[in-house]
Formats: sequence, C-alpha cells, structure tokens
Amino acid sequence: MTRSTKPTQTITRKTRFEHAARLAAQRAEARAQARQAARVRDGGVDDTTTAAGAGAAAVFWSRVASAVVPAGVDTADDAAGGDDRAENARRVLVADRNRRRRWPWVPAAVGGAAGMGGHWLGSAAAVVADVGPAVLAGPAAVVPVAGAVVVAARYRSVLSRVVLGRWWPELAAGAVGASSLAYGLAVAGPSPLLGAAAVLGTTAVGARWWRAHPLGPRVAALSAPVVPPSAPRDPELDPLCRAWAETNGSKDGKVPGSRLTGRADDAHTTTFDVVLRPGAHTVEDLVTHRVRLAGGLGVDADRVLFAPGRRGQGANRARLTIIHTDPVADTRLFTAPRVDDGTIRGVGRSIDGSGEVDVLMWDDGGTVPTAVVGSTGGGKSGATNILTTAALSTGVLNLLYADPKGNSSTALASRARVAVIGKQNVLALPRLVTAILAARAQIAAEAGSDLIFPSEQVPGWMFLHDEYSFVAHDPKVAALWTETVNTVRALGIWLVGLNQSQGQAAWGGDHARSAFASQVVAFRTNSKSSSDLVPGLLFDPAELPLNDGRPRRPVPGMAVHAHLDAPVRWDWLPSDADAARMVSKGLTAPALTASAAFDRYFAQPALHPLDEAAVTAVLGPPVGGRWQVGGLGGTHTLGDDDSVAGGAAGGAAVVVAAGRGARRAPWGSRASRASRASADGESAAAVELAASAVVLSPVQAEVLALVAGGTATTGALVDAVTASKAAVHDALDALIGYGRIIRVVRGRYQVVDLSRREENPAAGDCRLNDGDVDLEGSVDDARRV
Repeated sequence: MTRSTKPTQTITRKTRFEHAARLAAQRAEARAQARQAARVRDGGVDDTTTAAGAGAAAVFWSRVASAVVPAGVDTADDAAGGDDRAENARRVLVADRNRRRRWPWVPAAVGGAAGMGGHWLGSAAAVVADVGPAVLAGPAAVVPVAGAVVVAARYRSVLSRVVLGRWWPELAAGAVGASSLAYGLAVAGPSPLLGAAAVLGTTAVGARWWRAHPLGPRVAALSAPVVPPSAPRDPELDPLCRAWAETNGSKDGKVPGSRLTGRADDAHTTTFDVVLRPGAHTVEDLVTHRVRLAGGLGVDADRVLFAPGRRGQGANRARLTIIHTDPVADTRLFTAPRVDDGTIRGVGRSIDGSGEVDVLMWDDGGTVPTAVVGSTGGGKSGATNILTTAALSTGVLNLLYADPKGNSSTALASRARVAVIGKQNVLALPRLVTAILAARAQIAAEAGSDLIFPSEQVPGWMFLHDEYSFVAHDPKVAALWTETVNTVRALGIWLVGLNQSQGQAAWGGDHARSAFASQVVAFRTNSKSSSDLVPGLLFDPAELPLNDGRPRRPVPGMAVHAHLDAPVRWDWLPSDADAARMVSKGLTAPALTASAAFDRYFAQPALHPLDEAAVTAVLGPPVGGRWQVGGLGGTHTLGDDDSVAGGAAGGAAVVVAAGRGARRAPWGSRASRASRASADGESAAAVELAASAVVLSPVQAEVLALVAGGTATTGALVDAVTASKAAVHDALDALIGYGRIIRVVRGRYQVVDLSRREENPAAGDCRLNDGDVDLEGSVDDARRV
C-alpha cells in the first residue's frame, strides 16, 4: 500500500492575487444567492429560508478564511510553506497605521457631534421651556476639552513622553478647535462655513502627524516583524526522541524508562533534556555508556556530550548535547598571553560552541595545583608551553623546571630560574623544594598572613614537573611531592605536574594523584579508566577524536577539562622544529614559536631575599642569575652529584684519600679537572696532587659512615639515610667504584681498609675507559667482589 502525498504549494505574490480573486468570486456568488433568497422570501415562499441562511454562513466563513489561512494551503504540510503568519502580521501593521492616520479627525468628529447634539437639544428645550436655543452651547464646548483631558490622563505614562512631549501643540489646538466648532454648531446650527472651517483646521493641525505616518507610492511597504517560533515539536514526531525511546530507553536499552524532551537548536548543537527513571539511573550512567547511547541515536560518539541537569531539576535529569557543526575544526594559533587576576584566558575553545576556556592559577583560596596528562602526540607539550608563557608573562612568578627525562624541553631548561635536568637530579630535588618551602613559610610568617599571593613585592614560583612518572616509583619522592602539593596553595607557588596517564602507578599512589587533581587537563590517553580516576571528567580522554590519517593519530590539542561539559581544543604554539617542518612543506611559517614566545613574554622578577638564600644554600651562588643542575650547559649539582658547588653549599662535602683502585671522579670534579689538566700538559706534581682526593656528596658520605658504623645491608641503609632509595643505590655504586666499600654478598657491604691496600699494592690494575668515566680497581679487589 502506497502512501499518498499532498501536492506542495509555495505562497508567492502571484498566488496571493489568485487567492484574492478566488475569494472575491466566492463572495459575489454568496451575495447573489442571498439576494435570490431574499426575493423568494418577499414573494411569499417560505421554504427558501434554509438557502438564505446557507448563503450568509458561506459569506461569513469566506471572510474568516481570508483573514487566517489562504485557501488551498494545508497548515500541517511544512513543505507547502506553512500558514501565512507573516502576511497576517503585515496586515495588522497596515491596519494599525491606517487607524493612526485617522486620529487627527477625532477632535473634529467629537466637536461636531457635541455641537449638533447641543443644537438639537437646545432647540427642543426652547419649544418646551422658555429658554434660548443656544442654552447648551457652553456644555457642548466643554465636551471636547474634557475628552482631551481624559485621554491625556488615561495615557499619561506614555503620552507624557510621547504625545504631550512631542505632540502637545496639536493636542491643544485640536481641543480648542473642536470646542469652537461645538459652540458654533450649538448656537447657529450646521452651515457650509463651519464645515469648511472644520476641514481646513483639521488639515492644518494634522499635517505634521500625517508626515510622521506617511502613505503613498513612494513610501516603503511595511515589513512583517520576526515571526515567533513555531510550537515545540511533538516528541513522538522528533526522529531523535523516537530513536532514543526505541533503543536507549527501551527495556533492552542501557537506560530503560528514560526519554528525551525539551529540544533546543542553535548554530552548532542540538540540546535535549534527558528524563531518567528516578532511583535507577543518573548522569554517571550516561557518561559511562556514552558510545553505545550515541550508537542508539545514530550519531558519532565524539559528537555526543552528557552533563548534569540544571540546578533544581533533580539527580534524575541530565542534558544531552549533539554537535552537528564543528566550531573548532580549524586550528587556532596562539598569538599572545591573556592573564587576568590569576586566570589564563582563552587557552582553547569548547567544541560545543559555548566559547573560550580558561585555566586558573590562583583565586581567593590560593593557588590551584594542576595536572596535565596525555599520551605522546596529543598536545600536552604545546599546552605546557602556553601555560608557562602566560604564567611568566605576569612578572610575578619565577620558574622551577624539573625534567627527569632530560630532553623534554631544552628551551625551558635554558630559561628557567632554576632547572633540574636528569632523573638522578630530580630524585634529589626534594631537598631543594624543602628549602624553598621553608623560605616561603618564613615569608608568610613575617608578613603575618596565612595566605600569600604572587606579587611584585613578594614574587611567587611556578613549579613545573615534567614526566612525573619517571620518579613516582620512589616512595620518599612521592610522599614529598604529595605534601608539597597540599602545602603550596597558601605559599604563592603554582605547581603543574605533567604525566602520561592518570593511573595510580604513574603518580606513586592515590594520595599523590588526588593532590595534583585539583585542576585536570587531560589530553588523549591510552587508558580506558581515565574518567573513573579523576572526579569531574564528563568525557573519557581515551575517547577523544582521532584524525583521518593512516594510522589514525589523536587530533592535536583536543583535551578534556575536569568539570567542563564539553572537550576543548587548545590553541597551538608550535616549536621551532614544527615551524621548520611547516616551511619545508611549503606552508606559511607561524608568526610566533615557542622559543620566540619565551623570549618575548618571559618576565621573571628578582627572587625574594629569603628565596634566593634558600636556593643558594642548597645549590651555591647563581651563575648568570640562574641555577641549572644537569643537562647541556649545567652549572650546578644537586644531591647525588659530586660537584664542589652542590656539596659545598650543602655543607656535607667529604674529602677522602683515593687508593689505586679508586675511579676518576665524574665530570666537573677536581679530580676530573686534574686529569684533563694532565692531558693539557700541566705538571705531573699538580696532577698527582689533584688526583689524591675525591669529593664525596652528602649522601655518599652518609652512606659511607653508616657502613663503617655497622649498618651493612641495603634495606637498613635505605631506612637510615634521609635521601631516596634510588639515591642510596647510586651512592653505593659510586663508593664501590671509588674503592671505599665492597659488596661482600648480595645486599651486604663492607668498608675497604685503605692502609692494607697501600702496604700491598696490586701487581696489576684493571681499567675500563668509557668516555669520561674511568674505572680503576685492583685485581685482588675485583676477585673479592
């Protein structure tokens, strides 16, 4: 069985004329029928009453139809153009304009009616009583004036500004002229002279009013106002509501008993209210099954967003947003930082078209620790460059940059006030962080404040910890950073931690992860449980969109912000390598790169005296106004390194005699410099004097003293030493290389007796050269080990 379709008809100017002609013909025919019925009735035929009634009803119905809907148009058929609401609205405007143009004749009409009434009543009174015919001339003259006063009083809220403020001369002249006309008519009766005076007076008084409401061939036609929106769609007729009810809300669906309502459309999205079955489902169930629910609607999963319902609606309400037009399809380049009272403005754009997104550095409650997570290639490094550029452009923050990987960002390593590069150096970083926190606490105590904010008088810090998972395995480091994150809020330190995922192993524990999660920016990750690990993620980072390449890669810059309804596409700040690659492909070079942005906007202030004293106490004096531990161009050492600056600053440098089995000290130590001096031709005596001593780091000295005191096992040493577990293992390896201790059995160590070694020097030495590392040890010691 085929379904019949109605022919479509578009309303145009031609069809309106045809419609008017057809209505005129129908009315003429109805009038002819009515006249025929009347003639028959006058001739004495009574059975035509029904025909007359039918003719009158036909005339009435034709007039009603002509005022509402043109004939032949089906209002239910949207393809036919719908009803003629716009034309009806224009007709209302035309009728209102014509009515307003007749207003200047109202005073003359009122005056004429009052005058003629007074004349006739006065003449009648003169016949009945002994009075003159002009007895009612005075009351007749008062009637127009009273009418003008009543009108002004009735509409005083509008006319006081519009009529009385602009048209008071016409109103007064009209009242006086109408009063004179009424008096003249009541006294002398109607005459051609009074009629001509009324017409000329009305024309003169209403000239300005008619010019304000023109009419004629040169006057633009009135246009209809904006047609109000049509009535909301019936949910049973909306295809998306019907698809939800048949799949997702059915008995076998993921949220049975639910339905969609309250559709709203804009330029980019279609929004529904989701009504869930009370006590059975919440918005968390929608977020968990978002992909399958999107499949039930027949749309792409990355175009479907769920969010809690409006406040006050209840926990069984949610909001569904379907993105039909992508407002962030094109990449937007980062041009300049915008910071307003601790808030970095416009770092990205929301994919639902709701506007730009901000990142908070501090608010009235202090600084906000921030975690930036994401797998390689998702845009994490680019976002970090934007955050760092914006933060340091304020002129009230200095940067402490920790990079355990060693090559994450050479641009930041060479520009940060304090840069700690390399895994072993970052493992020893808690010592420096503890000193800075103590200095900040003293600053707050001296200021008498429990909460200090970065300012020109008291500059703050930005702690940027890259690749946190590299050091999360160390329990002491994880505990220290957990305490730090929970402390810096009140000390004017903005801590930003970068990691590959939200897994507990990547943060060293749930406490550390939750501490960093005050503000989360999650780029695409390879973990399916990311949304469960961070409260407030309404979109799983593992489901962020991929590009159309082969193989498919994450769309650069797409991220999820905690407690935001929709994912965000961050702006792009390309690195120098990215810019060079763009040029090699024939593309236009970006106007701003990461290095150029750092040079242009970095404004690190001078350190507070207490901050500078704390850093100097741990690392030694600055070199060129900054400290860099490790990496290319490193100037200082920290913790387990053996440089003079780091050890001397810590006050725990130990100089010990070096036997024949001792290895050469690492690069930068006095023994290493002595070896290079020997290669340059310095005197042998100077070389022998420099090689006779090796500088031990504080951790190595502490481990050596504990082993000499009888603490010989690895576990006991780790528990006794204040440094991290990894630092203890590195110190044990270094002491073995120096020939100060030996490994008796696995996990147990013993101090080497240097006096025995000097009395019985080995006949042969074994030496292993590896670049700048030169290991020496006696054959006997090697056999004992």
